[in-house]
Amino acid sequence: MTQICWNLLDLPDDALFFIFQYLSLADLCRLAIICRRLYTLINLDHVWYRSALRFTNISLRRSPISLKERCRIARNWELKHYKQRSLVRYRVSQLPWIFRDDDQLWVTQGSFVNGYRVRADGIINKLPTCVLKGHGEDACRFRKRENIVVSGGSDGSIYAWDIESKRKRFVGKSAHAKATCAVDFSPPSFGHLIVSGSKDQTVKLWRMKTDHYDDVDLEWVHSSNCCPLQVLDHRDRVWCVGFSKDYSRFATGTAGITTEGPLFVWDASSCQMIASFGDVYQHGAGILDLDFETRDLLLTAGYDTFIRMWDLRSNKCVLTFEEPFDSAIYCFLSIGKYGIVAGTYRCGMVRLWDKRHVKPVQEYYVGDTDSPVYSLAGDSKYLYVALDRNIMMLDYTV
Repeated sequence: MTQICWNLLDLPDDALFFIFQYLSLADLCRLAIICRRLYTLINLDHVWYRSALRFTNISLRRSPISLKERCRIARNWELKHYKQRSLVRYRVSQLPWIFRDDDQLWVTQGSFVNGYRVRADGIINKLPTCVLKGHGEDACRFRKRENIVVSGGSDGSIYAWDIESKRKRFVGKSAHAKATCAVDFSPPSFGHLIVSGSKDQTVKLWRMKTDHYDDVDLEWVHSSNCCPLQVLDHRDRVWCVGFSKDYSRFATGTAGITTEGPLFVWDASSCQMIASFGDVYQHGAGILDLDFETRDLLLTAGYDTFIRMWDLRSNKCVLTFEEPFDSAIYCFLSIGKYGIVAGTYRCGMVRLWDKRHVKPVQEYYVGDTDSPVYSLAGDSKYLYVALDRNIMMLDYTV
């Protein structure tokens, strides 16, 4: 009786896909180098879907990057495999704020907001392609949507620019009595509103002009105070503001030195308070950064060393992530479906969190410095970190 020997390559594709489900990532990579057929099958996205679910900062949306490559990059995050590079250096210490869109990295440098072209390898050009001027003193935080950039200054000013024409859409030279710490705005289809928070303990709403200011308009605006639509007295310094995804509400975060708490949510049309959260926070546990994940889910972080997720449908905190080193969290960034990257005040430390777990996944010390991390930007491939003396890039595609 002759014995029949079966070869793995004799199996149909469906049977091979079933076998692939039980292989580790390393085994799949080894198997892919055997022959062209296995290489083609293993590089299909649905082979890696189950493996991708266990990674923290991976996006499962359609992408020109294969899911296999995205899994490799996500594994580099967990194993701390990355390369550091300094992109921008400052002569004096600053509190920079950064933002990354598709092809540009936006950076505050003194009183300017500069846009640098980002190359395919994540590195920026040496000279900025766009320079936005207006602030008399250092620019604080800014927000970019579509072709509009709105920025607050430490002199209390607010400016909005149209990137394509380089002309101003809003000028508020004396918008606040003290530094404008945070700004956000809604697009034209949602009212073109600007919300700003300041050290003068107020939050103000403004209407952005639909067209540009000419020279005569600028002279009038500089010689008179802009009239806000609403002024919300917080009786506390306001550190951060932010609109929800549908622009129907906005949140404000304060220094937390009053009995009312540091976090408030407001209706954007009526400016009536929807919710306030004070019972969870101790005195002085201010909010330094916030961001709406969805219309009803709000992420916050600050001096109390926690990242919190709030459900505005029940007005309750549904998730908490505590910094193990008891460090204040200056900023955070959501990456992928489950990932949160947080910047702390301790020695340039950045920490990676998974929303499905309480304990952190990994930490990264950026640069040889004792600077806090003031801002974060980027994606799963390249992370940009703003320190007091430079802007660093962490490359996870190595």
